[in-house]
Amino acid sequence: MATIKKNIWTLFYMIFFIGIIILSIVIFFLSLDIQKKYKYEQENITKISANSVNSVFLQYEMILNILGNELTLNNNYKSKKNSQEILDNLNKLNPSIIGFFLYKPNGEAYLTNSTVDISKLRNLLKSEETKEVFKYTLNSDKMIIGRTFFIEQFNDFIIPIRKTIRDKENKVIAVMSAGIDLKSGFDFFLKNQNSGSIHETFLFRDFDYYFQIAQHIHSKNKEIYNHSIPKEIIDNSLQRVSLLYNTSIKDIKENALITTIKSNDKRNVLASNIYIKDYNIWLVTQTPLKNMYNEIYTKSATLIALFFIVFSLIYYLFRYINNYEKTKQELLYYQATHDDLTHLHNRLYLTKEFSSLDKQKPFSLFFIDMDNFKSINDNYGHINGDLVLKEVSKRLLLLINKKDILVRYSGDEFILISSTINKQDLENLASGIIEKLSMPFYIKQYEFRLGASIGISLFPNDGDTFDEIKRYADIALYEAKKDKNTYQIFEKSIKEKYLKKSLIERELKTALEKNEIYMMYQPQINKDGTLYGVEALVRWENKNLGFVPPDIFIPIAENSGMMRDLGLFIIDKSLDEIEKLQKNLDFKFQLSINISVKQFMEKDFYENLFNSINIHKSIKTDITLEVTENVFIEDLEFIVGLLNRLKKHNIKISLDDFGTGYSSLSLLKRLPIDELKIDKSFVDDILTDKDSLSMVENIISIGKKQNMTVLAEGVESIEQKDLLQISGCDLFQGYYYSKPLKIIDLESYINKSINIKS
Repeated sequence: MATIKKNIWTLFYMIFFIGIIILSIVIFFLSLDIQKKYKYEQENITKISANSVNSVFLQYEMILNILGNELTLNNNYKSKKNSQEILDNLNKLNPSIIGFFLYKPNGEAYLTNSTVDISKLRNLLKSEETKEVFKYTLNSDKMIIGRTFFIEQFNDFIIPIRKTIRDKENKVIAVMSAGIDLKSGFDFFLKNQNSGSIHETFLFRDFDYYFQIAQHIHSKNKEIYNHSIPKEIIDNSLQRVSLLYNTSIKDIKENALITTIKSNDKRNVLASNIYIKDYNIWLVTQTPLKNMYNEIYTKSATLIALFFIVFSLIYYLFRYINNYEKTKQELLYYQATHDDLTHLHNRLYLTKEFSSLDKQKPFSLFFIDMDNFKSINDNYGHINGDLVLKEVSKRLLLLINKKDILVRYSGDEFILISSTINKQDLENLASGIIEKLSMPFYIKQYEFRLGASIGISLFPNDGDTFDEIKRYADIALYEAKKDKNTYQIFEKSIKEKYLKKSLIERELKTALEKNEIYMMYQPQINKDGTLYGVEALVRWENKNLGFVPPDIFIPIAENSGMMRDLGLFIIDKSLDEIEKLQKNLDFKFQLSINISVKQFMEKDFYENLFNSINIHKSIKTDITLEVTENVFIEDLEFIVGLLNRLKKHNIKISLDDFGTGYSSLSLLKRLPIDELKIDKSFVDDILTDKDSLSMVENIISIGKKQNMTVLAEGVESIEQKDLLQISGCDLFQGYYYSKPLKIIDLESYINKSINIKS
């Protein structure tokens, strides 16, 4: 779950990071586009304004040319009357011109139109403001624009224009001058002044940097035309333009290139420039950068807001997916770590929760196993069995603390992890569990009475790891199961017993390979004293353990999965040795072979048995398979079906240790049993204990009524033999006749028996 959560948020952060990059790129190109737009728009305004200004000045230059032609025609300039008439006529035709003037080459006013008082005109060569421009005009053939100035009489700004008149010898005759009313003559240029336009356009002269027209400024500051732009500002701007456009200032002027730069001073404007070379003036259009930046910021802010709105939606989508996955993972984890039936924790949870307990607090582990639960599933079905298990889990939950962990380990097994570690408290808790689980279970119309066996171990007293603690609790449970409905706390003696069992199990794994397993045979005698047959008994002698009784190593073989190989060895070895013995003696007798419960439950037991029988076809005897009563606990229908198949092949079935275990009379009727064996524990006391004798007589009576042969084990005296025979017993086996014999000793025993009979 942590991995999925991490991956989905990693994906979100990746998308967010990519989104930030894309947003940055979009804002970057948006900024470029806006800057390009402002630059393009401003350069267009600059170009249009330059063309308009150039056209206007060209128009006024043509007027001066017309005036010059008129004055020089027939030497009209020599006649003040004719000249003034010409000036007045032109003035009437051009209302934007406040007056026309003629100046002598020495700078004195010679003639004006009739509306102007000539006495008020100053000498242009003597005035500091006009001296340089007048000289420049005298040396130029083009129209020269003078400095803009304010006239109180007209309450407006005037732009003077001047041009020389020359005779045929190119000698200066006079200087024509006209005053252009800035407001009416350049109304197209000034009309944006109050229109709210963000652009500001102005003209200044190239040679002295005085303003000719300052669109927005002059209305606020009439002194603007009395000051020139600082030379360092102009030089710095021209140098930056030259570097930016990689061209010289001369080329920019000659080709009338429009250039645009950002100011690097306090003006903080975007300025577009063009040089009008015919009149030696620069036209500049500028826009405050804040307008451009505001648009960039506004649109960027809109994009950023939209970005975060979109990513907020994406975030909530991812959070929904994450929460959905989290809920799904929690559900899957719950399903993986909980039992479907009881909703308790399961084995997987136990493994994960206690994978390492080296640093955990002390605890106790209760291994709880229900007694006789299998009979409910077998006789009443798994549905009722499941309902019982649900009730078991509810009862257990009522007995434990909230901090304790209860696990359905498997089937009818439960594990309780408890913080209880005091011995008396452990015993009280275990007794309480047994008492609670021993109470009747009312399921539908049925009443079930069970019980529970409990094995208890302690951490860290009994082991350093969880697996050890669980294993020792299981061992203690095994001990408790011997008496049932009780509990056993793991002790050192149990551990020693377990270790010995483990040693036996290890040695048993190689016992067949080392030829440590062998067979012995105990004779079974008819009432007349003749040999009926022999029971094959497996024996094991180990160099480390010495002689190990079969009642010890057979259960270990069954529980460790070694019974299959051991069982096949017993069958093959017994058939092989008896086959050879019968060939040597030419004598037929019965062979009884003990079959383990585990062997019977193997799917291929039937095939393996007859494979061995077919290998030893020459054996001249009947075969009896001895089974104990607990074989019928496993799967009754399967066992009965298997026994019936064996009976069809003349295999006899003997029920060993009858009366000590599971069998009942009703069950006995269903089983295809040929022989009942009376357990030695009943035979031992028949001479001194009336109850034991009565039990034996009842077993013999049951066998006779079921048409079964009855065999008594453990016959050790003639008195026991005689009493059993009087009671109706058919066959006898025990030390009175013979102890178990090796095959070579059995041959001698049979030879002796045959000779005695003869």
